[in-house]
Amino acid sequence: LGRKMPFTMAAIVAGGLSLIGVPLTVGFVSKWYLVVALLDNGWWPVAVLVLFSSLIAVIYVWRVIEAAYFKAAAEDAPAVSEAPLAMLVPLWIIAAASIYFGVNASQTMDIALGAADVLLHGAAQ
Repeated sequence: LGRKMPFTMAAIVAGGLSLIGVPLTVGFVSKWYLVVALLDNGWWPVAVLVLFSSLIAVIYVWRVIEAAYFKAAAEDAPAVSEAPLAMLVPLWIIAAASIYFGVNASQTMDIALGAADVLLHGAAQ
């Protein structure tokens, strides 16, 4: 699939990297702040579970990459082609957003902190 659907698989790999929490993806930012908050509250066993879940994600994302890029297609495999443009455009918008917000997380952090402040302290009147 990796050779026959390169644009689709590249976007899937980008999403998988974010799911794992690789730096420069939004998945890293969210896991970083989650682990920091857990450690600040002394919940280190839960922080270890979050990190362990990332290690498990490495395994199943790698399995997808391995099947797509490194295994030969079966003899009786159906013919495949690149996903239609109507699917590729939203897929790549999401993949690009995952990387953009991983590199520049300041705007989303400001929104999240503002929402947390409202939830914890009430709306300013």
